[in-house]
Amino acid sequence: MTVSRALRGSQEVSDRTRRRVLRCAEELGYKPNRWARSLVTRQTSIIGVVVPDISHSFFAEVTRGLEEVVSRAGYNVLLCDSWLDVEKEKAEIEMLVSSMVDGLVIASEQSETSPQVFRKLKDSKIPFVLIDRFFPKQSFLAVVVDDLEVGRLATEHLVELGHTRIAHIQGPPISPASLRHRAYLDALRRHQIEVNRQWVRKGRFDIQSGREAMFALLGTKPRPTAVFAGNDPMGIGALYACREAGLRVPADISVVAAGNIEGAHHPNPFLTTIDWPREELGRAAGSLLLASIQEGSDQATDRVKKFAPRLLVRQSTAPPSA
Repeated sequence: MTVSRALRGSQEVSDRTRRRVLRCAEELGYKPNRWARSLVTRQTSIIGVVVPDISHSFFAEVTRGLEEVVSRAGYNVLLCDSWLDVEKEKAEIEMLVSSMVDGLVIASEQSETSPQVFRKLKDSKIPFVLIDRFFPKQSFLAVVVDDLEVGRLATEHLVELGHTRIAHIQGPPISPASLRHRAYLDALRRHQIEVNRQWVRKGRFDIQSGREAMFALLGTKPRPTAVFAGNDPMGIGALYACREAGLRVPADISVVAAGNIEGAHHPNPFLTTIDWPREELGRAAGSLLLASIQEGSDQATDRVKKFAPRLLVRQSTAPPSA
């Protein structure tokens, strides 16, 4: 018990004894067992984080902001990549819970109509915060961008350039995709532009599905003159497809996307996109989770914290050709 108290910095141990214990611990190469300690304290000082694609710079920046906040409070981050797989995501959440993490931050791939995993977490009183997506009919804590505004900004930009044949590559059945799609439809109707169902194609928020959806759009008649891709990876895939089809962007077709990612996949022309503060999302999620852990509840006044997006006009959009 004396050794334990000395290693914890307890005031019940004299300075002389503490120095002797620490010197012996250093000579023996002793390190406290975090997991054994957690059995007593019921805390591990670890935050579990699950993201769908760690290679996506968006989630790397979110995680950096999150870690900045929680590390100052004495927590470490255990990061898991679900590979856009809903079953792998469930398994990772179960693993983190069984490892007794003190809280979770999750960018979920579960359909917005299937919140069962998170209802179970809430019933078990495990603190968690959703990030970048949420479940509209649930009261879970979440930090997101205003996805209706993302879709409005992207579609309005194409309308203002003079496009009337505007297609959309929609993402998977999660809140960012459905809200951006709704905003796309609302913007077209507001400007009395025809909503052509054959110009809406489904994707998976990755490059390959954007490429496949764009090839399908290029086969429609009449062909759209502009495309709003639901996120940057799908937008990049769309640009690749246009290039392979021998079309010039933006001379023959304009492409706008969302997310403002960085990395090795930037095409030429540089993608017009919608931007929002990723590290700020992470910091907000960290602060919200710490409050939930420390207060022992998730009864925050604002259940969903939203950040405002902005349009970044680059080289992939222009007025339609004559």
